[in-house]
Amino acid sequence: MAAIGAIRKHGVALMIIIGFALLAFIVGDFSQLTALFSDKYTMASVDGEKINDQYSREYEENTALWKILYNKQSLEESETYQVHELTWNNLVETKLLDKQLKKLGLQYSDEMIEAATEEMVASLRTNQPNQLLAQMVNVMISQWGMEPQNVIAIIENMEDYKDTEGAEELYKAYKAIQRFNIADAKRMRYFGLAQGSLYFSDKMAEQVAANNKVTMASVAVLNPYAPVFNDVVPSVSDKEMKDWYNNHKSAFRVTENLRDIDIALFPVTPSTEDLKAIEDSVNAEYQRFVATPSLTEFNLAEEKGLVDSAYYTADDISIDVLDSLIFKRPVGSLIEPFTYQDIVWYYGKVYGSEMRPDSVLVAYLVVDFKNATMNPTGTRTKKQARHEADSLKQLVLAGADIFELMPNYLAGRQATDTTMWVPERGTIPTLYNEFVHTGNGGIYVHESGAAFVVYQILARTTPVEKRQFVVYTTPIEPSETTVKTIKSSANALAAASSNADELIDEANAQGVQVLRGTNVRAMDATINQLPNCREIVSWAFTKDIKVDNVSDVINLENRIYAVAAVRNIREKGMQKFESVKSDIENQLMAEKKVAMIAENVNKALASGENIQSLAAKYQSNVMDSVMLSFLAESYMNRNIEDAAIAGIFNMDANSTKAVAGKNYVYLASVGDFTTGAVSPNYMAEKAALRNAVVGRSRNESVIMQGLKNKVKILDQRNIFYVK
Repeated sequence: MAAIGAIRKHGVALMIIIGFALLAFIVGDFSQLTALFSDKYTMASVDGEKINDQYSREYEENTALWKILYNKQSLEESETYQVHELTWNNLVETKLLDKQLKKLGLQYSDEMIEAATEEMVASLRTNQPNQLLAQMVNVMISQWGMEPQNVIAIIENMEDYKDTEGAEELYKAYKAIQRFNIADAKRMRYFGLAQGSLYFSDKMAEQVAANNKVTMASVAVLNPYAPVFNDVVPSVSDKEMKDWYNNHKSAFRVTENLRDIDIALFPVTPSTEDLKAIEDSVNAEYQRFVATPSLTEFNLAEEKGLVDSAYYTADDISIDVLDSLIFKRPVGSLIEPFTYQDIVWYYGKVYGSEMRPDSVLVAYLVVDFKNATMNPTGTRTKKQARHEADSLKQLVLAGADIFELMPNYLAGRQATDTTMWVPERGTIPTLYNEFVHTGNGGIYVHESGAAFVVYQILARTTPVEKRQFVVYTTPIEPSETTVKTIKSSANALAAASSNADELIDEANAQGVQVLRGTNVRAMDATINQLPNCREIVSWAFTKDIKVDNVSDVINLENRIYAVAAVRNIREKGMQKFESVKSDIENQLMAEKKVAMIAENVNKALASGENIQSLAAKYQSNVMDSVMLSFLAESYMNRNIEDAAIAGIFNMDANSTKAVAGKNYVYLASVGDFTTGAVSPNYMAEKAALRNAVVGRSRNESVIMQGLKNKVKILDQRNIFYVK
């Protein structure tokens, strides 16, 4: 009874515990239960809205579009990174714009989106088509050999292909273009309103006009890092750094997680022994090639496949050495073994030459026949079709017009003209050879699938010399023994390193190349010019990895073995003083050096030196007759920094002075200062005010960044690679 009483006493708590336990049992375990109430497995969210599925879908659509536009079967890691960034930026900005447009009562309804899509597709038939859609149409025309009107018809009815097998990539690419089109419309609407809402009064503009002075000056730009300034060495105290940090904390707010990563690199390259063994093997194979009675027998004995019987022009050869060996020596010449860029061995032989056109114009008739798989509804037997095709050949040779016969021999197709230019590249070699060796006006009958095709040769391009040759290649690659040795060295370094400093010390002691990446982002695929190193980045951003952790050996596509260490971790948010101390020190040292140089130069001016002598002394040149305007942008003021412009316009008229900018010292000699002309209705002055508030009038980044700062954006897209 006591036990029952205790249960009753704590009944509510027990029910809660039992409920959570039951839920945990259903979903798997308590760790999974915790995930239901956290962002642990959320890949991305904007203002609390999880967008994992939407991000993945849009990434797939953007990838499909990239493949089509750039004729890619798969993407390299650098391209994958670009697609990820494109997807993320577009998705986040669209979410933020949707929220703002909704507040203004200007959100896009389904009907508006449908209308915008119809307008986008209709633009294909105008002189100003949607650029992405037009680009995709051009790719379809060139790669698939389709007529423009047929391609446009497919685009106009794209929703009909949504579930069509084989059209998945095309449909996804279309949806990406549709989405970009709507996003652009939203941007134009919102940014037009946002930038148009800025108002500057005439009184404010009048004050700006009063300060807008102009002067003619001579200016010399002094680089503080020139050797002549090596003896100018400033110092910075801890107090100065801490004070600067406290006064500029907002500058150290990191918007995404970052890592500093040190990487020891072990390139997988052939050893000296490998190079000698490969060379001996190639020379031995070449001797067998020289002794062979025929190319066919050699290819068969060496398992080289079929002999290449294609003809090539000199322009087809992209390697200069091969170009001269193939086209500047007699037919029958051997191509002795040689290496190209230390990556491959070549040898071969030129065995044929002929003057040939690049393409041939033909017209054709199709005589189809019944075939169980390709043409089951055909009405002719193969024998009947052969006889009819031969009869057509004789008719045309006797003077019949092939175009008058054409309507009856289209094999059910809708066409008014079957003439086409047939290029040598991409055409079956035996078929093109028949075209080449058939005179203009001649006839060739070709069996193709379930039909005989009667071709008449109409014209050809001007023949050029083309040659036949065989070239055999042997890649210069490391042996398995060498690869094992390199990997063993990498393993030894990893075992000997327990933190980032030890990794660097051990690598330097062994002469191993070290690469240092700073501010690496979770989605990066390149670190400090090292491409396709996604595995290193994924490791560094793994949840349990901490500062000074050293990785196991990482294999980068069998081209490099790497051992990485995390030097520093910067989590999203405000950075602590210690983690940014070195950055502050470097910045203050640079600023102090500029100020010290300016002070030294001014002392030299006070002692009687002039701008020309000082410019020569400090390895600079004097720019004469430079017109400077206080309100002009940097590029209008010879790229003089704004901080220096302020100092120059505080100088006395007809004086010379060294003024410190942020990065350089400007030695300036100014004349009189005159007030600039006031623009009609203060248009120029108000434009200058606008630029000061939101940057250039066309710059939307300031507005968008302001929207991003007001919401919580969770970016854990590195989960994309480990899910």
